[in-house]
Amino acid sequence: VYQPKLDPNDATQQTVMFPVFFLYPQYATTDVIEEFQEDTAFAAHIATMFPPQAPPPDWDKQGEYIDGRLVVYAMTHQNRLLRVGKKMSLRDVFNASAAKPGEPKDGLELKDGCLTFVVLPRGKVETSWIEEFKRTHKR
Repeated sequence: VYQPKLDPNDATQQTVMFPVFFLYPQYATTDVIEEFQEDTAFAAHIATMFPPQAPPPDWDKQGEYIDGRLVVYAMTHQNRLLRVGKKMSLRDVFNASAAKPGEPKDGLELKDGCLTFVVLPRGKVETSWIEEFKRTHKR
């Protein structure tokens, strides 16, 4: 069972680590990062998982999943789609996903103890996925 927990390396006991699923809808597969520290940039995980000099994952049939060529998206309670910048941390995404004053409650969804993000190669695959998301998640 996945669940958020306090970072044991933080003496202030104020930093949280969240389990995070990375979805790759193009190949209907996922990765889990069990302890994504809320102040770590997404780029750090992407660079570790998809370094340009390493062979692609077995499921990446086209060899498209390479650091520098990928985009990350978050979906909110209100079905907003947020593009996650490389330098953004999980905390930044929480802040960006919050509802504006006067708008309905919004934010990231914690499902089965995990946060979920979609990772796609830039370009045609990304555009197709966004169009499909908008078609199936009309607000």
